[in-house]
Amino acid sequence: MAKLKSGAITISDLKDYLGTHSDFAFELRVLEMLKRFGLECEHGGHYEDPVTKKSREFDIRASGNYEKARVRLAIECKNIRENFPILVSCVPRHEHESYHQVAIMSEPSSTVNGVRLSSLHVPRSDSISIRGDYSLYKAGELVGKSTSQVGRATDNSIVANDVELYEKWGQCLGSAHGLVERMYWDDDGPEMFGCVIPCVIVPDGRLWGVAYNIDGTQIGVPEPMDRCSCYADKAFRMGTDLAIDTYWISHVEIMTFSGLERFVMEHLQDVDGYCKIFSPDGINGAFDRRRES
Repeated sequence: MAKLKSGAITISDLKDYLGTHSDFAFELRVLEMLKRFGLECEHGGHYEDPVTKKSREFDIRASGNYEKARVRLAIECKNIRENFPILVSCVPRHEHESYHQVAIMSEPSSTVNGVRLSSLHVPRSDSISIRGDYSLYKAGELVGKSTSQVGRATDNSIVANDVELYEKWGQCLGSAHGLVERMYWDDDGPEMFGCVIPCVIVPDGRLWGVAYNIDGTQIGVPEPMDRCSCYADKAFRMGTDLAIDTYWISHVEIMTFSGLERFVMEHLQDVDGYCKIFSPDGINGAFDRRRES
């Protein structure tokens, strides 16, 4: 933390903070946009961190649904300044990274050797991986592998770190864990489809990407981006102690305000958008792979 001046903070200082640095004001702007598109939103609630078991505060949780499909977004907002933007280093996505998961929730009915199992011992969710051309994350497209905020110090030296961004990254995954648990108990019908996507949102013009070949050769120069999907491959347990399923979050989305707006318009406004997430062909392909294995 920088050393503080000894004088009292004035109303001018507070106005300067609220006008240029406040994460809360940025959260409200994001929240207003999500509600404008019809998403159900929670703002500033608490969840239990799955690792530390401590109470943490999330920025925004948003959900959109179409018939039997529901998408939940775990959103953390960071009002970073233009003199300290994010730079994401990207490589072409490998085939094994080209997936996202959806969960199918239904009341369990199962038998083993002719004996019917209690629903207490059978998960009511079935998490499957949508891969390849049906995934949100195509093989060969750029995927984020390293992130840093970059600025220049008063002595003209380059300053770079990922402390603040890493904290937001961890918070959105922690909030996503609670949404995965909530998804498990979706009971709006005999069958529900669910997906959870963690997101870090920054102001427009504050997200840059640079591409590399898999051999480490830089391709071109850094370019501004509105959305960058960063590989996470994070597993979350869902269900009960007697009936456990595992849901994998493949990527964390880092987006600008405009990037999030476009994502919502493209994926969460009509049946075509939801089919990009809950691809019928992708779901059928996942079950076909199971039968072949």
